Amino acid sequence: MLSRNTLNPADITVLFRNYSTAEPPPIELLRNPQFLGIAIQLLVDALFKPGVKINPEHKSKYVYLLAYAASVCDVPAKKGHSRKLNKDELKTTVQAIEKVHNICNINKGSTELIAELQTLYQSIRFPVVSVGIIRWVECTVTEPSYFKLCTEHCPVHLALLDEVVVCHSLLHPKVLQLLVQLFESKQDELEILVQLEMKKMLIDRMVNLLSRGCVVPVVCYIKQCWQRGDTDVSLIRYFATEVLEAIAPPYTAEFIHLFLPMVEDEEITGTMRGDSENDLVSEFI
Repeated sequence: MLSRNTLNPADITVLFRNYSTAEPPPIELLRNPQFLGIAIQLLVDALFKPGVKINPEHKSKYVYLLAYAASVCDVPAKKGHSRKLNKDELKTTVQAIEKVHNICNINKGSTELIAELQTLYQSIRFPVVSVGIIRWVECTVTEPSYFKLCTEHCPVHLALLDEVVVCHSLLHPKVLQLLVQLFESKQDELEILVQLEMKKMLIDRMVNLLSRGCVVPVVCYIKQCWQRGDTDVSLIRYFATEVLEAIAPPYTAEFIHLFLPMVEDEEITGTMRGDSENDLVSEFI
């Protein structure tokens, strides 16, 4: 399965049979970096990518193995005792994966998703489900016609990412990677003003990331956009304004080094400065 980079029902069945016994193999085998990097990603793709067809006979095994790898842990054995497994979260993790898989597997529009929001928000607290939701959102919003057909200011799919960001700091890099991909994507079918509004909405998502602790990577990225000169200055100004309204001292030296040059730039913040020194720009400088 690992060498071919594809899910093999026979291998999955062997793993399932072993890990569903009373004396399963060590959890470390499932969490081996090579296995995690390939097989777990294959399971996530199989369960969360829209439209993927899974043989019903194998689906429960996929769900069980993914939940097992994510939630079960070894309890250190006391001297003279055999090792114990903590499976307290296995059942609820299986249920959460199944619920969200059933939502993600059908191509639902934003209006239909509103009815599923409570289930999605409750399930996002499981890290493995959030990994799956990021994958599902990525596959959905990178469809060429997605933003052309979108009517909301902030699409439901991207609002879900905000909740992932709130719950799981370790998933911040994955979310930022997707936001950057969308920010840099060609949306030539949209009118220029609509493109700008879409990018402002993505900047809002990045500022949410920043407010949840992903500060340096977000500011680094926007600073690169400014330095490259390939991003409309109104978007850099919008970012600077949103950040200035969200932050308060004390600031780290690294943050000042990254953010101050943008705030001092006349082209970006010139129109934001007042006659007195009570405006946000002057106060920050």
